[in-house]
Amino acid sequence: MRLLPVIALMFLTITAASAEETTVDAAGMTEAVRQEFAEQGFGDNVEVEFFGGQTKFEFAPAGQVKILLSGLNAEDSKFTVDAEIFADGTPVGKTRLSGRYFVMVKIWVPAKDIERGKVITADDLQTADVRANRLREDNVTAYDELIGKQAVRQIKEGKPVSTRDIREEIVVYKGQTVMAVYEHKGLQITTKMEAQENGAKGQRIKLLNTRSGKEVFGKVMNKNTVEIAAE
Repeated sequence: MRLLPVIALMFLTITAASAEETTVDAAGMTEAVRQEFAEQGFGDNVEVEFFGGQTKFEFAPAGQVKILLSGLNAEDSKFTVDAEIFADGTPVGKTRLSGRYFVMVKIWVPAKDIERGKVITADDLQTADVRANRLREDNVTAYDELIGKQAVRQIKEGKPVSTRDIREEIVVYKGQTVMAVYEHKGLQITTKMEAQENGAKGQRIKLLNTRSGKEVFGKVMNKNTVEIAAE
């Protein structure tokens, strides 16, 4: 179990709810624990769920209420922490809280359903907070890695994108006539050829010279041009 230093304490001030009584509820306890996780280096975005301990305290009116946390233990998404409540400097309750915690990360996801074949633009994306442990190695979460990619299949709104969902934009399609360019020692030869497979920019594809029947390979430069490498 990961034991964090007990000297790392955190206070949270809560305003009295009314003149009749003061209440510390689950929301206040949650915020206190989240701040403690931040103090301990887990980041500013941690989601907390309680399954043990007292999360609501009611006591006489007080001008200032503080939650003192100590002894945070956190491992494998589970935690325990000791909490003590003070009202105007007087202890009014204590408990040991236990539960689950989830480190949240901000990623880019579809802002709406993206249909198959669509090239992703800025209007198609939005940020979302997701649990880090729910992300897979093949998820694509960065803005720059999504913009300009083409959807291989429909991608659902708000769902993390997988490498299997996208590809470089196809600019040359099988059966399309393209201009094949051959350069060697300052000599440039161009001829029309037929693409034998789809290709994205920078991808190597097979071409057919329909006159000679000869097949060659070239690198896609744009939607109309393929460069034939010198032998």
